[in-house]
Amino acid sequence: MRKVMESGQEPPPEVKAVVEQVLRKAIAQVAELEKEGQAVQAEAQAPMPMGADLLWILAGGQQDAFVNYLRTYPDAGLNALLRNPTQLQSTIAQLERMLPQGEKGQQDGIPQAPIESSNIYGFQYDPKSGNLKVRFQSGSVYGYTGVPLGVFKVFQQGAIPAKTDGQNAYGKWWQGKIPSLGAAFYNLIKQGGYPYQKLQ
Repeated sequence: MRKVMESGQEPPPEVKAVVEQVLRKAIAQVAELEKEGQAVQAEAQAPMPMGADLLWILAGGQQDAFVNYLRTYPDAGLNALLRNPTQLQSTIAQLERMLPQGEKGQQDGIPQAPIESSNIYGFQYDPKSGNLKVRFQSGSVYGYTGVPLGVFKVFQQGAIPAKTDGQNAYGKWWQGKIPSLGAAFYNLIKQGGYPYQKLQ
């Protein structure tokens, strides 16, 4: 190619075709890079709705729980995220960078629950015996016997909405909040009538 250019002669059609193909590819790559750069810049400039960080922490960094909280939290700005999938994904990406959720802790040998709760710190379940240990935020530990696996799974996911609004030192809850470990515990375990004893 260099020789052809130095000679001042017209390049043959096959060389022109190759050059044209290379140029087209390069232009397409540059356009793609510019597009990616604009998306990153737009994401960086997109304002995060107020309170999204709180819901992300409550959700334990779990996208499904975060989206469920957006559905029920009484705030129009946060609810609007659900109608804008691009902004929702951008917000989640920002939250994942700003507030990465690391390994959960444990107390008294009981692992911390995957989602935050104003009432329950964590729990431990044995599917063979149906024994459930629950550690409350107060530090009390109770043991419940004969809890069926299906009931535990619903409780574990906090799949019952809260019926009241409130706040304490460990978090905030609102009517319709789901997942809600506190509501699930009250409705499924406490009201379930399973034998229990205070372990600590």
